[in-house]
Amino acid sequence: MSKVTYKGSYWDQDGEYQADYDKAWEQLIPAQGEAEDGWPEALRAISRIGYDYYNNGFCNLWNTWEGGETTMSSFYKNLVEYLGEHIPHAIYNEFKGWLWTTRTGCRWGTGGDDVIDRIISYIILNIKHENLLEPCHAK
Repeated sequence: MSKVTYKGSYWDQDGEYQADYDKAWEQLIPAQGEAEDGWPEALRAISRIGYDYYNNGFCNLWNTWEGGETTMSSFYKNLVEYLGEHIPHAIYNEFKGWLWTTRTGCRWGTGGDDVIDRIISYIILNIKHENLLEPCHAK
């Protein structure tokens, strides 16, 4: 099964700041549980959401109940709300609007899923700006 994304996505390990993303993930994101509050946790949040989208088609993000009602799981709702405290209002609203369109099924590569990558890039730039990454030392 092939990944269906567009060129330059973090999911394909070809994001705009891929080397910095990889470094941030290694240094700032724990193997289990939440990351440090702020940009590290925001990176973990958008990465978890992206993983569920590309790997599972949001089958964990959305719950469809017996009566047909579809709601966002509380776990993912908390991640989405956390992002709302850390990214610009305009991109957050675009992200939330796009998420809502996926509740009845995902269409990869269409409808704005690039917003995940734009949010990751925004977070990485802020991680770099705040010097949260330790420099790599040559051996």
